[in-house]
Amino acid sequence: MSALRDHGRAASAYGRTQHASIRGRAAEAEAFAMAAAYLRDARTRPADRVLLARALGFNQKLWTIIQAEISDTGHPAPEDVRGDMMSLARFMDQATADALAAQAPRLDTMIAINSSLAAGMFGRPS
Repeated sequence: MSALRDHGRAASAYGRTQHASIRGRAAEAEAFAMAAAYLRDARTRPADRVLLARALGFNQKLWTIIQAEISDTGHPAPEDVRGDMMSLARFMDQATADALAAQAPRLDTMIAINSSLAAGMFGRPS
């Protein structure tokens, strides 16, 4: 079963639970872990452009949610953390465009960022 099968449901779950306390952090961590897994899956089958587009689409949706959240002036994160996350979001935007245009997309950095964020939120080293 492809890791992308339930990505729409996962994105919706992420959006609904992102403001909850401990539960919300776990949902955020899971969303980053899933994005990394989808990208890893796509990396293992480089000729499957549909799989690549779905993985990149999920990742893009996740990072669009992040951008919207951290753009809110009422967001509780410190301004420097919000700035760092916005920089990562911009990087993901460009990396997505580059991967879609590339004959042999490079997904390693996007996978590493998502995995590191997930690991940090789960409270374990990446």
